[in-house]
Amino acid sequence: MLSNRVLASLDALQTRVMRHPAAARLTMLCRVLLAVAFIPTGTVKLLGERFTLLGVDTPVGYFFEAMYQTGGYWRFLGLSQVIAGCLLLWPVTAFYGALLFLPILVNVVVVTIAIEFKGTPIITVLMLLANLWLLAWDWPRWRALVTRVEVGSPIAGSSVLERTGWTLGTLAMVAFFFAARGVKLVGLSLAPVQRSLVGIGLSAGVMVLVAWIRDGRAARGRGTAGRN
Repeated sequence: MLSNRVLASLDALQTRVMRHPAAARLTMLCRVLLAVAFIPTGTVKLLGERFTLLGVDTPVGYFFEAMYQTGGYWRFLGLSQVIAGCLLLWPVTAFYGALLFLPILVNVVVVTIAIEFKGTPIITVLMLLANLWLLAWDWPRWRALVTRVEVGSPIAGSSVLERTGWTLGTLAMVAFFFAARGVKLVGLSLAPVQRSLVGIGLSAGVMVLVAWIRDGRAARGRGTAGRN
């Protein structure tokens, strides 16, 4: 989390920069350009049409054809882009459009770099920077995400038995799925390890269940004593 001094500095910088007349115009330009860039292309995906005419013999064409063949996922990508673009064009919802565009654009940048779009990474990085500018414009609306906010644990008041059960169960499940996905455990066969992990997980579940029953009985006992 950021310290109060850093937050105060960011607040002052954001206020000073965003008061400049050019800042508002740049913000509007970024919103319009991102919307114009993604609403038409997103609509193409949403309608179930192909995005490119490149053949599958090229990395770019192969990638888009694979996504196109998924059907539902292809349309979901298009719907997300259309929604984000439309949100940007309405001042009341522009902040939410910028938030939705952040994971979309990070993914687009990574894809264009990974499969070596010629020249396209420059454009996508500029789009990402434009979106980051939009988020900076609305800094006061999301600054609470990086402030020191006390968040209570859902099991903070639970017994040692329950906390132990949750911890053991979580660790056992994580280890089980690592083993199931083929993570090699040195000197051990995966099958016995997985059986052991299932046993640990079930034991952890029993611990949590016993703790719930015990705590429930204790609560009913306190309630009965209070009425008497």
